[in-house]
This record gives sequence, C-alpha cells and structure tokens, in this order.
Amino acid sequence: MIRKLLVYLALIFVNILFAQEPITIGNSYKINSSILNEERTIDIQLPKNYSNADFAKGKYPVLYVLDGDFNFQFVAALERFDTKFLYRPHPEMIVVGIRNTDRTRDFTPTNATITGPNGEKRFENSGGADKFIQFLQDELLPFINSKYRTNGYNILLGHSFGGLFTLYTLLEKPALFQGYMAIDPSVWWDGKYVFKAAKEQWKTANFKGKTLFVGLAFESEENAKDRLEHGKTIRKFCETILSESPENHLISNWKYYPEYDHGNIPIPATLDALKFLFDGIQLPVKEVPQNPELVQQTYKALSKKLDFEFIPEESLLYQLIQYTKSTGQSESSKKLLKDALQMYPESKQLQKMNQEL
Repeated sequence: MIRKLLVYLALIFVNILFAQEPITIGNSYKINSSILNEERTIDIQLPKNYSNADFAKGKYPVLYVLDGDFNFQFVAALERFDTKFLYRPHPEMIVVGIRNTDRTRDFTPTNATITGPNGEKRFENSGGADKFIQFLQDELLPFINSKYRTNGYNILLGHSFGGLFTLYTLLEKPALFQGYMAIDPSVWWDGKYVFKAAKEQWKTANFKGKTLFVGLAFESEENAKDRLEHGKTIRKFCETILSESPENHLISNWKYYPEYDHGNIPIPATLDALKFLFDGIQLPVKEVPQNPELVQQTYKALSKKLDFEFIPEESLLYQLIQYTKSTGQSESSKKLLKDALQMYPESKQLQKMNQEL
C-alpha cells in the first residue's frame, strides 16, 4: 500500500514538474473585408505593459507586417526584446501581422502573367495592389486605430513581393505610413514597373516626414538569370534613384547583406531598418544621472527629425528613474520623475514613486 502511494505521489510530482504552459505571442482576429471580398486574419501583439493597471494609458506606434504568416512572430519577438532594457533602438510598438490569402494578387501593382520554362502560366491573378492599399487605408488601419491606443505613427514592413508593395505604397499613398521598410524588394516586376515609376516621381515628390530603408540580399553568380537580375535591379535602385533627390525630403538608407540570401535576410534587415528609422532615439543612459535634460533633448531632436512628436514611454522612464536613483543622483531622479508625471499623470506607479522619493 505504501509502495503504491509513493508511486502515486511520484507521478503527481513528475506531472507538476513537467506541467506545461503555452507561450503566447499576440492574438489573432478575423476581419471581413468588403473591399477584398474575403475574410482576412491578422495577428496583433501589444506592448508588454499595454494592459498593466499600474501604467497610464499610453499611445503607441504601429508596425504593420506583410506576409504575417511567417514574419509576424520574429518581428514581435524583436519588438519585445529591443524594448526590454534602457538602451532602446526604437519605441515600444503595436505589431500587426497581416496573413496572406493571395500574396501575388495583393502585392503586385500590375497584371503581368509570366510564362514559365515549361510553358505554364504564372502570376495570372496579379495586379491587386491598389485594392490592397484601399483595404489598408479604409478597413485595417481604421480597425486598429479604433480598437487600440495608437499615436498615429505607422510603419510598413515588406519582404520580396511585400517589399515591392512597400515601395509602391510609398509612391502611391505616401501619407498612409510614416516609415517604410522594403527588404529585398522585387523591383524587377513587370519590366521594372515600380523602378520606372520611382524614377519619374522621385524628384518632384514630397516625402517630408517619411523614412525608407531598403535591404539587399546576396545573390550568387551561380543563380539563375532572373535571380541575378533581381539583385542587380535593387542595387541600381539604391545607388541611383534612392539617393539622387535630397529635395524630396525623404530620409533614406540602404544596406547590402553579403552573408544573407533572399530567404534569410528579413531578420537582420528588420533589425537594421528599425534602428535606422528611429536613429537618434537611444539615450546616452550613463550620462543621464548627471544631466537629466538629455531625455527631453533626445526626444525633441527625434521629433523634429521625423516631423512627428515622440515622448519616451513610461516603462523606459520608470527604469531610468530607478537607475538614476541607484547612482546617488537624487535631485536628477526627482527631475526625471517630475517630467514623467507631466507626461503620464495617471500612472499609479509613478504616483507611488513620487510619494517615496
């Protein structure tokens, strides 16, 4: 009897020891689109403390991720990791992944059926980019803005055909997003349609307040002709069109990734793109205790550069006050707390901290 009891208790202990809890990244929602005439699935991750009752109800930028089926999870993980500590290359963001139903249709601006090597027809359903832009403008963005606390700063991330769509959106509806991240974009599409459109519009366009990052992957000389043409066209776009018209006010940059091919470039390029889009946001943390004004100065400079008002998120300020206090700079920590309460007067944790300092 005792033996059976011990075995039973051991089994309970093992079950407890190996109890599993799922790790959840965001939530999925269904949207019925009258524009696309279909149901679309989107995945959403909110900033870590979005629903924390100790925090004030802050507002956040939104990063829209194309090809959400396979890009959402790594982008959501990057957002969470990059905003965990004091040295932050970008602000906390709401991440929205848009899953595909027909990516060729949605991401290509023209109908360009291509005949394959065996005579098969490819991309017959292409050319729906304008309708997809309308879906973003009239349905998805309004849905996100009505459901969540957004601050009006929107970023679009696309890779391959998604990168093509990102560039096309910048040309056709530049006001829709403030930041554009085009990773190894398929600018070869339909006789370089977007490449040519950009060449025509680049000098006369006004991209004030817009930022664009383009990532170029490695293409081996052993690859097929179309793959080599893909890379060469992107490079030509970056070396000529992208940097030739400073009068259009676009803040732009590009980078070549010799160690990454078309398939594995998204992660490193997304890291670099976010860092570039928010270049100047990272605080000189160790200097702040001696000069707390650096926080306000940093965000004012960033706001001027991007033509959009940014303030430091509450989680960053809270950590910064704690750090400054730990260095013995009590007056500086009080100054930071005073500024933080002006930005987030409803914050319970800041109010509590104010009573303790």
